[in-house]
Amino acid sequence: MTKTQLGNLCIILGLTMYTYSPGDGVTRYRFFTDHHVSDYFDGDQRFTALGLKEAVAFVRGYQVGKGGVQ
Repeated sequence: MTKTQLGNLCIILGLTMYTYSPGDGVTRYRFFTDHHVSDYFDGDQRFTALGLKEAVAFVRGYQVGKGGVQ
């Protein structure tokens, strides 16, 4: 799954996703259920994933928990 595909799935599931790349080679993906957050550092996040693989695993698990919303 690509970052774009992951972002599209987040929209379907009602998640807001922001990324942060601090320069150490690992992109952080932060997920929010509050749609009023303005950036990566704002508000209370549901989860912070280290790398795309972990981000995809979280979103797929979240999807299952939501009843398999497609």
